[in-house]
Formats: sequence, C-alpha cells, structure tokens
Amino acid sequence: MKECPKVSVIMLAYNISAYIETAIRSVLRQETSYNIQLVIAEDCSSDDTLSICQRYKQLYPNQITLVEHEKNVGLQQNFMDAHAHCQGEYIAICDGDDYWIYKKKLQCMTDFMDSHPEYAICFHRVINYYEEDHSKSLSNSGQKKITTIHDLACSNYITNSSSLFRRTYYLQVPQWFSQITSCDYAMHMLNARFGLIYYFKRPMAVYRKHSDGIWSEVNRQKRFNMGITVREYLIDYFREQDAKVYELLRDTHTRFSLNELYHCREAGLTDAAEETERRLLALRPEWDHNEVEKRLRTLPPPRSG
Repeated sequence: MKECPKVSVIMLAYNISAYIETAIRSVLRQETSYNIQLVIAEDCSSDDTLSICQRYKQLYPNQITLVEHEKNVGLQQNFMDAHAHCQGEYIAICDGDDYWIYKKKLQCMTDFMDSHPEYAICFHRVINYYEEDHSKSLSNSGQKKITTIHDLACSNYITNSSSLFRRTYYLQVPQWFSQITSCDYAMHMLNARFGLIYYFKRPMAVYRKHSDGIWSEVNRQKRFNMGITVREYLIDYFREQDAKVYELLRDTHTRFSLNELYHCREAGLTDAAEETERRLLALRPEWDHNEVEKRLRTLPPPRSG
C-alpha cells in the first residue's frame, strides 16, 4: 500500500515554461525522512508548460500529482483544485516561477512544527531575484521570529514559496476563495486563527521578480485591487469570528486605500481614484467625502527617489 505523504507541495503553473522545470526539480531534490506529494495544477498554458509537467509526471508518477485543465480556470480555481488534491498533513507552496535552494527545507520546517503544536504556520526568508538587472536582495528585514494573526492582519509578510502550514485546519477551502486572487494570504489568515507563526531567518528559496509577474511595478493597480479584494472578503469573514482581527483588517484596508487614492490623483487616474474612494466609503460608512479629504491631508509625504 502506498504510504501517505507527510507534506503536499502546491505548485500553480501557467505559461511559465522558462521557469517550471527549475521549480519542479527543486522540490524533487528535497531530502526528507518521509514521502512528499508535489501537486502541480496546470491551467491550460499556451506555451510548453504542460508538456514539461507531463514529462516529469511520467518520470515521478508516485510523487507528482498533475491536475490538468482543458480550459483556463484562473488563479483562484486553480489553487482550489490543487488544494483539493493535497493528501499531506502539511501543505507547502512553491510557485512555478520560484525555486527552493535548501535541500533540507521541508525536513527542517516539519521537524519544528511536529515539536511545536502551538504553531499553525512557519515560513522563511527568501532571496529576491530581479530578472531585469539580475540583482538580488533579502526579504523580511527586521522580521520578528514569532508573530500572530494580529500581525498578519496588518501586513502580509509571508512570501508564497516560503510557507508551510497544517492542512488539518481546512481540508477544503471556503467557496469564497473563488472570488479572490491572493489565495495564499487568505489561507494564512484562516490558519493563523489556530496558532502562532514562526519565522526562519535562513533563506531557503528564490523569489523571482520579473516584468511579467503580477507583483511587478507596472501592475500596481492590479496589485492594489488584489490586496483590497482579499481583505474585503476576510473582513466579512472575521466580522463574527474575531472583533480585533476584523478591526485590524479594516484599518489596513483603509490605509492601503488612502495611499492608493493619493497615488491615483497624483497620476491623474480619475476613474481609478473615484473607484478607490467608493470602496473606501463602502467600508467606512461613518465617513463622507470631506472626511476622506481630511485623512488624505494627514498622509506622510512620499519618499523621494
């Protein structure tokens, strides 16, 4: 009988043929005392991503679960489908355009989680690699070793490909995940209800930053919309679950919205500014336009350079 994996690794794949093989190999190279399941969810790419995934599935049939879509279902549904195929006690994430660099990463993280049941999530530092000029930097400068859901409600400091969390809290993700794009942050917020968050200072993965990525500067408005949308769903979810988390999420939403509104006005993006203010006032019904203007005047000046 096939032994169940201890860790399931979610890898979403869409039009990343230049990167996916490096990501897959970095997971398969992990040295552990237990079985690993790599769940690759391929979202009907138009390049060679699927054929690369199929080749590795043939080479490692007992380790790789390949979820193929005949039509593009989008990031949200792709994540949900990948999560539904996970069998492990823990779930780790390795984005298809990132890769792991420490062979004992999973063993190190699960050893910690096994011996510290009070922790719900752990994550580590990553090397940010900027494709355009090949420069590098380290993430999480000044990061606290132990944090809580209250810290996470104020800022998402967990890089996708660095996280590991217990699957047992949510064997199935809520259906509203289909309406958000930042599924990883929502997953971490839900899991963080059940325990602490631990940070490993050692860099164990490389996070690629490139112009095609959603987090590139050219996608600023898209990034803002993703961040605000997931928080709106989380605000609704935590309204009855946890009053403090609810208020912290509202404060974060407000801060992000005011900053984005200021940026849109400075850039002459009238429609985007009006939409941002509409969403802000929907969350803050006690405010009006005059209150928004008052709050904008209190924002710190933008940093030069």
